[in-house]
Amino acid sequence: MKNLKNLFSVLFLVTGFLCFSQSDEKEIQTQVSKMVSDWNTHEFKNMDSYMTEDVEWVNIVGMHWKGRNEVKAAHQGNFSAFFKGVPFTQKNLQIRFITKDVAVAILVSSVREFFPPDGIDHGNNRMPASDDILTLVLVKKKGKWLISSGQNTVVDARAANNNPAK
Repeated sequence: MKNLKNLFSVLFLVTGFLCFSQSDEKEIQTQVSKMVSDWNTHEFKNMDSYMTEDVEWVNIVGMHWKGRNEVKAAHQGNFSAFFKGVPFTQKNLQIRFITKDVAVAILVSSVREFFPPDGIDHGNNRMPASDDILTLVLVKKKGKWLISSGQNTVVDARAANNNPAK
């Protein structure tokens, strides 16, 4: 009888944990979807709802932005210029919980071709369509998951196809 009680206790805890993490995972997916939506509208007025005030971001060319105001201004500037009209598609999102209040999300997105630095085709500035992989660190603050850090890398398909780890 004691073993049966212990078994039910363990099952109750595991079931409760799974429900808890599924709810958190769904909220993280929602927050990432808000970010991708902002990429596609090219407006970042929703950023306050999915990023911490002290967020840090490293973009695909190594620029390091600190604080939500700077991250927001940099995104707005880039998306108003060379990403103007460029669609972004979320392809895959994997979430791993580090603690009950910290998670790492790996987002793969597809980016159509674009023309830096101003969004105009000058004949020699076309960046081809590619996949990007983002590492996002999220923290749970006051019951809400927020992106605290982000890093973006363009996937080099040639290198990915020759991955020695696989």
